[in-house]
Amino acid sequence: MKKILSLAILFSGISLATFAQEQQSTERPVRKERKHIRHQRSFENRNPEEIAKLKTERLDKELKFTDKQRNEVYSIQLEQAKRQVEHRAAMKEMQEKWRETSKGMHQEMASVLTAEQQELLKEKVEEGKKSRVMRKPGGFKGKSKTDVTPQRDSHVAG
Repeated sequence: MKKILSLAILFSGISLATFAQEQQSTERPVRKERKHIRHQRSFENRNPEEIAKLKTERLDKELKFTDKQRNEVYSIQLEQAKRQVEHRAAMKEMQEKWRETSKGMHQEMASVLTAEQQELLKEKVEEGKKSRVMRKPGGFKGKSKTDVTPQRDSHVAG
């Protein structure tokens, strides 16, 4: 009798554990791409005042500011937004300079290399582009970053 009772408890425990694991996996929320505020591209086309106002309103909903706090937070957000706009413009300018420099370097390389070497270099560049695309979220057939196995360097201890 004790054996039957212990077997029944064992099987019910296993079935409950299996059921609990199934429930947990179905309740997991679906991951949204670009859900963080910094990933939203809507801020790029706005002026600093609009950005500061939106950020202050979002914080106000959660933190319930007083009028004085709201004004101070707005001024801080406005300063930050102005710096971001300036930084974004500087980065864009640096990127353009880098592209021009890279074009010049590629043209110099093309004048030095033979046609066969140019083809080999072109293939190597394409392989590099493919590996970079596979590491980006959504870069490889719509899969997220977690779906693609990360490539580890052999010299890194893990």
